[in-house]
Amino acid sequence: MNAVTARPALVRFPASPEARVHLVCFAHAGAGAAPFAGWAGLLPPWVAVSAVRLPGRESRLRETPLGSLDEIAGAAAREIAELTGPVVFFGHCFGAVAAYRTARLLEQGGRTELLRLIAAAAPAPDGTIGGTTHLLDSEDLFADLARYGALQDTPTGRALYSLAEPAIRADFRALETWTVPAPADRLLAAPVLELRGDQDRVLDPDGPGWSGWTTGSHRRESVPGPHHLLGHATDALLAAITRELDTDQHCRPPAAARLLGGIR
Repeated sequence: MNAVTARPALVRFPASPEARVHLVCFAHAGAGAAPFAGWAGLLPPWVAVSAVRLPGRESRLRETPLGSLDEIAGAAAREIAELTGPVVFFGHCFGAVAAYRTARLLEQGGRTELLRLIAAAAPAPDGTIGGTTHLLDSEDLFADLARYGALQDTPTGRALYSLAEPAIRADFRALETWTVPAPADRLLAAPVLELRGDQDRVLDPDGPGWSGWTTGSHRRESVPGPHHLLGHATDALLAAITRELDTDQHCRPPAAARLLGGIR
């Protein structure tokens, strides 16, 4: 059998010539770039939207899913490093931890124009280490995803699950078996905005969240919606992201705030 050629991880959606900030998005476990396909038309024209599509999903379905969080972050970081201009990371659930690890690798490599991590519907990494979701049998894993709202218990939902299960399981394994770096190596310089649905029944509303994972500012904000915010809650989520990006536009240091004449 011929080897499957690896496709690029970063999907870049068409951007306006006004775009001067990259919003790089990471989806929940097992998902790829599709949840973000319409975002470019719903965000301000100065935002260019990209999304990370990992092996084992969408057009990369035939590729073997990556086995660890560091592999995932390394693959994403290599391509994101080629982007010019300021970068904001957005991650949903599993994607928030993957986005965090990618951002930290880029910071350690000397990238300074990382404006912010927006972590949506996601516990901080130390809240997931040691979990056993990746060990659940197929039916119990599906039931968990349906309870979170990531999949619907319908024929279509089950068909999607049958395709995505290997990637979903691999993502949870990467999340739950990661070795957290020592405190001196784990802190982002970029600030963190933590978004949670006001009807979220999965996350602990009083937990410490992401405050211990950045030397920058940390803020927690609620938006209308359940745990899974990429469904019917997308409008509220995008409104919160837009407000935050607009603030970052005004707070960014002058060297990073200059109009880039269209980012590349």
